[in-house]
Amino acid sequence: MIVDGVEFTFASEIAADDYQCILDCKFFKDWLTAAKSKFVVQKIHFSSVDFLSKVHSPLFIKLTATATLPDGRPVHGIVVVRGNAVGVLVVLRCEGEKYLLLVRQPRFALTETASLEMPAGILDWSGDYRKVALSELEEEAQIVADDSELIDLTDFWWKGSTPGFAASCGLIDERIRLYAIERDVTREQLEAMDGKNQTYVEENEWIRTEVLPYEEAAHKFVDGKNLIALFLYERWLKTQGR
Repeated sequence: MIVDGVEFTFASEIAADDYQCILDCKFFKDWLTAAKSKFVVQKIHFSSVDFLSKVHSPLFIKLTATATLPDGRPVHGIVVVRGNAVGVLVVLRCEGEKYLLLVRQPRFALTETASLEMPAGILDWSGDYRKVALSELEEEAQIVADDSELIDLTDFWWKGSTPGFAASCGLIDERIRLYAIERDVTREQLEAMDGKNQTYVEENEWIRTEVLPYEEAAHKFVDGKNLIALFLYERWLKTQGR
Protein backbone atom coordinates (compact mmCIF):
# COMPACT_ATOMS: atom_id res chain seq x y z
CA MET A 1 0.00 0.00 0.00
CA ILE A 2 1.08 3.60 -0.60
CA VAL A 3 0.29 6.29 1.98
CA ASP A 4 1.41 9.92 1.64
CA GLY A 5 3.99 8.98 -0.97
CA VAL A 6 5.55 6.11 1.02
CA GLU A 7 5.14 2.49 -0.05
CA PHE A 8 4.48 0.12 2.87
CA THR A 9 4.97 -3.64 2.69
CA PHE A 10 4.64 -6.25 5.42
CA ALA A 11 6.33 -9.58 6.16
CA SER A 12 4.10 -12.59 5.57
CA GLU A 13 3.89 -13.42 9.30
CA ILE A 14 2.27 -10.07 10.09
CA ALA A 15 -1.50 -10.42 10.00
CA ALA A 16 -3.32 -8.21 7.52
CA ASP A 17 -5.72 -7.21 10.31
CA ASP A 18 -2.77 -5.58 12.09
CA TYR A 19 -1.59 -3.39 9.20
CA GLN A 20 -3.63 -0.36 10.14
CA CYS A 21 -2.89 -0.46 13.86
CA ILE A 22 0.81 -0.56 13.02
CA LEU A 23 0.52 2.45 10.73
CA ASP A 24 -1.58 4.26 13.34
CA CYS A 25 0.83 3.51 16.22
CA LYS A 26 1.73 6.84 17.82
CA PHE A 27 5.44 6.25 18.30
CA PHE A 28 5.78 4.98 14.73
CA LYS A 29 3.89 7.96 13.33
CA ASP A 30 6.04 10.35 15.38
CA TRP A 31 9.20 8.66 14.12
CA LEU A 32 8.04 8.66 10.50
CA THR A 33 7.07 12.34 10.63
CA ALA A 34 10.53 13.22 11.97
CA ALA A 35 12.24 11.00 9.38
CA LYS A 36 10.31 12.51 6.47
CA SER A 37 11.21 16.01 7.63
CA LYS A 38 14.93 15.32 7.06
CA PHE A 39 15.15 12.40 4.64
CA VAL A 40 13.46 11.26 1.46
CA VAL A 41 11.60 8.10 2.50
CA GLN A 42 10.46 5.99 -0.43
CA LYS A 43 9.58 2.61 1.03
CA ILE A 44 9.19 0.90 4.40
CA HIS A 45 9.06 -2.86 4.85
CA PHE A 46 7.87 -4.10 8.25
CA SER A 47 9.94 -7.18 9.14
CA SER A 48 8.32 -7.98 12.47
CA VAL A 49 6.13 -6.46 15.16
CA ASP A 50 5.86 -7.40 18.84
CA PHE A 51 2.67 -6.44 20.61
CA LEU A 52 1.90 -5.54 24.21
CA SER A 53 0.38 -8.43 26.12
CA LYS A 54 -2.27 -6.41 27.94
CA VAL A 55 -3.58 -4.60 24.89
CA HIS A 56 -3.00 -5.45 21.26
CA SER A 57 -0.85 -2.48 20.31
CA PRO A 58 2.72 -2.43 18.95
CA LEU A 59 5.61 -2.56 21.41
CA PHE A 60 8.59 -3.05 19.07
CA ILE A 61 8.56 -2.53 15.31
CA LYS A 62 11.47 -3.76 13.18
CA LEU A 63 11.58 -2.27 9.71
CA THR A 64 13.81 -1.71 6.72
CA ALA A 65 13.42 1.61 4.94
CA THR A 66 14.56 2.68 1.50
CA ALA A 67 15.59 6.29 2.13
CA THR A 68 18.11 8.92 1.10
CA LEU A 69 19.51 12.21 2.23
CA PRO A 70 18.02 15.23 0.41
CA ASP A 71 20.94 15.16 -2.05
CA GLY A 72 20.20 11.56 -3.01
CA ARG A 73 22.82 9.69 -1.00
CA PRO A 74 21.34 6.44 0.41
CA VAL A 75 21.29 5.78 4.15
CA HIS A 76 21.28 2.62 6.28
CA GLY A 77 17.58 1.87 6.73
CA ILE A 78 17.30 -0.94 9.29
CA VAL A 79 15.52 0.43 12.36
CA VAL A 80 13.92 -0.89 15.53
CA VAL A 81 11.21 1.60 16.42
CA ARG A 82 10.04 1.56 20.03
CA GLY A 83 9.51 5.19 21.02
CA ASN A 84 11.15 7.11 23.84
CA ALA A 85 11.72 6.26 27.49
CA VAL A 86 12.57 7.75 30.88
CA GLY A 87 15.04 6.87 33.62
CA VAL A 88 15.42 8.21 37.17
CA LEU A 89 18.66 8.30 39.16
CA VAL A 90 17.68 7.88 42.84
CA VAL A 91 20.22 9.50 45.17
CA LEU A 92 19.79 8.83 48.89
CA ARG A 93 21.64 10.82 51.57
CA CYS A 94 22.13 9.20 54.94
CA GLU A 95 24.40 10.25 57.81
CA GLY A 96 26.61 12.33 55.55
CA GLU A 97 27.02 9.61 52.89
CA LYS A 98 25.42 9.18 49.45
CA TYR A 99 23.81 6.03 48.12
CA LEU A 100 22.07 4.98 44.92
CA LEU A 101 18.84 3.04 44.88
CA LEU A 102 18.92 0.72 41.85
CA VAL A 103 16.94 -2.24 40.60
CA ARG A 104 18.13 -5.66 39.52
CA GLN A 105 16.21 -7.53 36.84
CA PRO A 106 16.84 -10.21 34.20
CA ARG A 107 18.03 -8.89 30.83
CA PHE A 108 18.01 -11.76 28.37
CA ALA A 109 19.55 -9.68 25.57
CA LEU A 110 22.65 -9.12 27.74
CA THR A 111 22.56 -12.71 29.03
CA GLU A 112 22.38 -11.25 32.55
CA THR A 113 20.00 -12.64 35.17
CA ALA A 114 20.34 -9.58 37.42
CA SER A 115 21.28 -6.44 35.49
CA LEU A 116 21.80 -3.42 37.77
CA GLU A 117 19.88 -0.38 36.54
CA MET A 118 18.01 2.74 37.58
CA PRO A 119 14.18 2.74 37.62
CA ALA A 120 13.10 3.28 34.01
CA GLY A 121 10.31 2.65 31.56
CA ILE A 122 8.93 3.26 28.09
CA LEU A 123 7.02 6.48 27.48
CA ASP A 124 3.32 5.72 27.26
CA TRP A 125 0.68 7.12 24.91
CA SER A 126 0.32 10.29 27.02
CA GLY A 127 3.77 11.53 26.03
CA ASP A 128 4.19 12.93 29.57
CA TYR A 129 7.79 12.19 30.56
CA ARG A 130 7.49 13.48 34.12
CA LYS A 131 4.31 11.52 34.79
CA VAL A 132 5.91 8.30 33.52
CA ALA A 133 9.07 8.96 35.56
CA LEU A 134 7.03 9.29 38.75
CA SER A 135 5.04 6.18 37.87
CA GLU A 136 8.19 4.10 37.30
CA LEU A 137 9.64 5.33 40.59
CA GLU A 138 6.58 4.10 42.43
CA GLU A 139 6.31 0.85 40.48
CA GLU A 140 9.94 -0.26 40.47
CA ALA A 141 11.47 1.49 43.49
CA GLN A 142 8.39 1.77 45.72
CA ILE A 143 9.04 5.51 46.07
CA VAL A 144 6.13 7.95 45.96
CA ALA A 145 7.50 11.30 44.83
CA ASP A 146 6.14 14.71 43.93
CA ASP A 147 6.71 16.31 40.54
CA SER A 148 8.65 19.12 42.23
CA GLU A 149 11.30 16.62 43.37
CA LEU A 150 12.30 15.65 39.82
CA ILE A 151 15.56 17.15 38.54
CA ASP A 152 15.38 17.20 34.74
CA LEU A 153 18.95 16.25 33.81
CA THR A 154 18.18 16.17 30.09
CA ASP A 155 16.83 19.70 30.03
CA PHE A 156 19.69 20.88 32.24
CA TRP A 157 22.31 19.56 29.79
CA TRP A 158 20.72 19.95 26.37
CA LYS A 159 18.54 23.02 27.09
CA GLY A 160 15.48 21.66 25.33
CA SER A 161 17.24 20.71 22.08
CA THR A 162 16.44 16.98 22.44
CA PRO A 163 13.92 14.87 24.37
CA GLY A 164 16.70 12.56 25.54
CA PHE A 165 20.00 10.84 24.78
CA ALA A 166 20.24 8.20 22.04
CA ALA A 167 20.79 4.74 23.47
CA SER A 168 21.93 3.07 20.24
CA CYS A 169 21.78 5.58 17.41
CA GLY A 170 22.70 3.15 14.63
CA LEU A 171 19.66 0.91 15.13
CA ILE A 172 17.09 2.12 17.68
CA ASP A 173 15.02 5.31 17.52
CA GLU A 174 14.73 5.49 21.32
CA ARG A 175 15.80 8.61 23.19
CA ILE A 176 15.83 8.39 26.97
CA ARG A 177 14.93 11.40 29.10
CA LEU A 178 16.86 11.32 32.36
CA TYR A 179 15.87 12.66 35.74
CA ALA A 180 17.32 12.53 39.24
CA ILE A 181 15.71 12.66 42.64
CA GLU A 182 17.42 13.29 45.97
CA ARG A 183 16.14 12.09 49.33
CA ASP A 184 17.43 12.49 52.88
CA VAL A 185 16.70 9.26 54.75
CA THR A 186 17.39 7.70 58.12
CA ARG A 187 19.44 4.53 58.47
CA GLU A 188 16.23 2.58 59.11
CA GLN A 189 14.60 3.98 55.96
CA LEU A 190 17.70 3.23 53.92
CA GLU A 191 17.77 -0.39 55.04
CA ALA A 192 14.03 -0.76 54.41
CA MET A 193 14.47 0.34 50.78
CA ASP A 194 17.00 -2.42 50.10
CA GLY A 195 15.85 -5.83 48.90
CA LYS A 196 12.25 -5.11 47.94
CA ASN A 197 10.77 -7.43 45.33
CA GLN A 198 8.29 -6.47 42.62
CA THR A 199 6.75 -9.04 40.30
CA TYR A 200 4.80 -8.24 37.13
CA VAL A 201 3.94 -11.59 35.59
CA GLU A 202 2.14 -10.22 32.53
CA GLU A 203 5.26 -8.25 31.56
CA ASN A 204 7.77 -10.93 32.64
CA GLU A 205 9.40 -8.47 35.05
CA TRP A 206 11.10 -9.70 38.21
CA ILE A 207 12.56 -6.70 39.99
CA ARG A 208 14.53 -6.37 43.23
CA THR A 209 15.74 -3.07 44.68
CA GLU A 210 19.33 -2.69 45.78
CA VAL A 211 20.87 0.18 47.75
CA LEU A 212 24.61 0.67 47.27
CA PRO A 213 27.14 3.32 48.32
CA TYR A 214 27.37 5.95 45.56
CA GLU A 215 30.92 5.26 44.38
CA GLU A 216 30.58 1.49 44.69
CA ALA A 217 27.42 1.53 42.60
CA ALA A 218 29.08 3.63 39.91
CA HIS A 219 31.67 0.90 39.36
CA LYS A 220 29.16 -1.95 39.28
CA PHE A 221 26.61 -1.04 36.61
CA VAL A 222 27.26 -1.21 32.87
CA ASP A 223 23.90 0.06 31.64
CA GLY A 224 24.39 3.15 29.47
CA LYS A 225 21.58 5.24 30.90
CA ASN A 226 23.01 4.81 34.40
CA LEU A 227 26.39 6.12 33.32
CA ILE A 228 24.98 9.07 31.36
CA ALA A 229 22.66 9.99 34.24
CA LEU A 230 25.55 9.88 36.70
CA PHE A 231 27.65 12.14 34.47
CA LEU A 232 24.81 14.65 34.06
CA TYR A 233 23.95 14.57 37.77
CA GLU A 234 27.52 15.35 38.79
CA ARG A 235 27.65 18.22 36.28
CA TRP A 236 24.36 19.49 37.73
CA LEU A 237 25.82 19.28 41.27
CA LYS A 238 28.66 21.60 40.21
CA THR A 239 26.17 24.23 39.10
CA GLN A 240 24.64 24.00 42.57
CA GLY A 241 28.02 24.56 44.21
CA ARG A 242 28.03 21.07 45.72
